[in-house]
Amino acid sequence: MRSLTGVRGVAALWVYLYHVTNAGFGLGLPGLTLIPMSRFGWAGVDLFFALSGFVLMHAHGADLARLSRARLMRFFKLRIARVYPLSLAALVLVALLVAADPAFAAWFRAQAPGNLSGPAFLRTALLATRWGLPGKGDWNEPVWSLSAELVGYAAFPVLAWVLMRAKGFWAPVAVAALSLALLLTFQVAAHQTADNFYDLRSALIRMGCGLTAGAALAKAFARAPTWAARAATPLSLAALVLIAAGGVRPDLAWTAPPGFALLVFALAFQRGPVDALLASKPVHALGRISFPLYLIHSMPLMALSHWGISSHPAPATAAAALAVLVIATLAAAALLHIALERPAQAWGRKWAGPAV
Repeated sequence: MRSLTGVRGVAALWVYLYHVTNAGFGLGLPGLTLIPMSRFGWAGVDLFFALSGFVLMHAHGADLARLSRARLMRFFKLRIARVYPLSLAALVLVALLVAADPAFAAWFRAQAPGNLSGPAFLRTALLATRWGLPGKGDWNEPVWSLSAELVGYAAFPVLAWVLMRAKGFWAPVAVAALSLALLLTFQVAAHQTADNFYDLRSALIRMGCGLTAGAALAKAFARAPTWAARAATPLSLAALVLIAAGGVRPDLAWTAPPGFALLVFALAFQRGPVDALLASKPVHALGRISFPLYLIHSMPLMALSHWGISSHPAPATAAAALAVLVIATLAAAALLHIALERPAQAWGRKWAGPAV
């Protein structure tokens, strides 16, 4: 399913664009916010959650139809190898940046209590920033979504076991719809439909509802009637309309999570122009480096923004520095994918052993 890899790359780039526009304020480049959909890029994380649930269920659902210690250990070993080596490497890079730029480190510490503290370093290394542990602060802000997703990984075997017992096509579709309805209900009640809330409660609810919806739709995909495949193209286009509505009008941001879930489901059939675009070589290549890109992009942008705030560069100088940083970050993400991510995944498969 090449387009599912491609859409992961689009989501990572969308989040990156959102943080680029944030850095633009410090660099004296507020015009970056005029880039279409840029200020809605934070929602790319919700696309990650739905996609993660779908892919996990598609890959591991059958293995988890019967729960045993061996099956659970294999699943958890694969997940550990998937996220921890790369996240630890990203944390090392952040530590080097902090050591190299004491002025930025002092500025970032002042942004929130606990930033760059010893306990925050440990929580970041463990991906435990959204586990309800005491203490506050960050070293690498994007880790919040991984921390929430690890909670989802812990619960996923039970979720998969339940979903594997769902009969037919419509039962898992109903589970997905209910999950998305619960997400909307919470966000409306908490007035969180139009912004990027990622405190402990919000992060876990966004993750739990998105991951459950994606997993349920993977089960529905496995039982899909023939008409669903024929409807894949209009469904993918309808999904883009829902996503775009949220990006254009903040009061319609609640339409995006259903759009994400619908898009992932439609792309799984590998039909139509949206699928062809997302499966194309450049987009697929972006998807392959999406995880390291997501992990390493934020803190260098913040450091560049701090440089802009303290140095007041000319707009042309600031734009050139931003362009150089973007290119360097993409190159570093590609290097990390080749040198660390792929070997770690291969090691994880060997460590986990064959399916039982």
